[in-house]
Amino acid sequence: MQFRTVSSLDGEQLDAVIVPVFKEGDASASTPADLKETAEWVAMESGPGKLFSANTHLTRNGDSGLRVVVVNAGKREDFDVQRSWQVVAAGVKALWQSTAKRIGVVTETFKLDNDVAVASGVEGVTYAMWRPEAYRTGPDERKLPPLEEVLLLSTEFAADDGNADYSAAISRGEAVGNAVNWARVLSNEPANLMTPTIVAERAKELAADAGLQIEVLDEDTCREMGMGSYLSVSKGSDEPAQFIVLRHHGRGGEGYDLGLVGKGITFDSGGISLKDPQDMHLMKYDMSGAAAIMAAASVVSRLNLQLNLIAIAPCTENLPGGHATKPGDVVTSMSGKTVEVINTDAEGRLVLIDGVTYAQREGATRVVDVATLTGAIMIALGRHYTGLFGRPEGFVDAVRRAGDEAGERLWPMPLSDEYRDDVKSEIADIRNSVGQRWGGAIIGAAFVDAAVEPETEWAHLDIASTGWYDEDRPFSPKGPQAPTVRTLVQLAATIASRTS
Repeated sequence: MQFRTVSSLDGEQLDAVIVPVFKEGDASASTPADLKETAEWVAMESGPGKLFSANTHLTRNGDSGLRVVVVNAGKREDFDVQRSWQVVAAGVKALWQSTAKRIGVVTETFKLDNDVAVASGVEGVTYAMWRPEAYRTGPDERKLPPLEEVLLLSTEFAADDGNADYSAAISRGEAVGNAVNWARVLSNEPANLMTPTIVAERAKELAADAGLQIEVLDEDTCREMGMGSYLSVSKGSDEPAQFIVLRHHGRGGEGYDLGLVGKGITFDSGGISLKDPQDMHLMKYDMSGAAAIMAAASVVSRLNLQLNLIAIAPCTENLPGGHATKPGDVVTSMSGKTVEVINTDAEGRLVLIDGVTYAQREGATRVVDVATLTGAIMIALGRHYTGLFGRPEGFVDAVRRAGDEAGERLWPMPLSDEYRDDVKSEIADIRNSVGQRWGGAIIGAAFVDAAVEPETEWAHLDIASTGWYDEDRPFSPKGPQAPTVRTLVQLAATIASRTS
């Protein structure tokens, strides 16, 4: 699939054109005059509709038909980066089951730099070219439009006359979009087909393709390094744990400007503290944090960002078994702190603290961990925001700004000494659960915080609220969403701009 920026559609033979129409009733200003009236008429006849709803109208285009896909873009004043890629994705998703090969996308630049609008448009198209029904056997069950070329249209683009070059923006949009879809594929795979060993194999393929260095530590090596907290989770499974480390040396020299740590539980039964079986099948996506940080690292390498980055994915299963960790057991983490395991279903934090310690010992001065950590964050924030914790406040603000610039919503949550006191154990240094319902997301963050050194800048992203959609949305099918990939890439780019 090829992308091209144009300032006019004159002379182009297209199968479809995606047109954003705002709540005020007017189509995007760059819409060709012969399509603008049609798009606004379709929007009016369709009624107000929901945000991102799409309606298709077939009109003539020379000797062939042209699909005009009208997407409800909401209020013009609310248009931002996130809405930009969502509108485009909704338009392409409306073309599922079609035979469209060449399409135009009217690219709205309102409040957006042209480069940002181009990259987000490319991302939107790419996201919509993924479907979750990987194992359906019907010939039309997974039909996507056979797109060969996508024209991004804005009257502000001047690519045709050589006055502007948006190739870098297109390349970035493709890199980010493909990385998000890569993470979605991993998170969507059944647990029997995405074991820790298979994740490591996929990571090696990714590293070779993106130019990353990779190292996979086995259980014996992790044991020698003192990762008792991480390994306590894997004891009930016959599948060997895999501690995946990716490295990018963009600026050279010692240390790492950014460390990423992702929770990699390829299936979470809860262990001895067994989960309710009703939705246990969804716990195949409990490795979404690991998928996200590896995907982000691949983009950082493909874009050759000038910073040193280390990405760590501690992967394992959490199952009950004769050797499984029991509630009340005490283990020693890599940092040397002892951990009382109160609840074996609070296993993600046990994995994360050894990953965070490893990142710091490798010289990471900033660490961001990503995890489907708590159901409590869904109760607090619903399905539209990722929970953001960390310290110091300046770094938390930087991560949130990166989310805003990347088109992802992060919401800062409190983390004070009272919560740190809550995770202190009576017989060990810390405990992984406090046995109460309230403040669960904060308690999880406070536990991870216990592994963070005072001089380290740290952020914790709880994606349990945004990692999976339970129902179709106009711009995305149900299933894994791979949140935070865009945010982590933007954060890395910001840091790189300061270190170069």
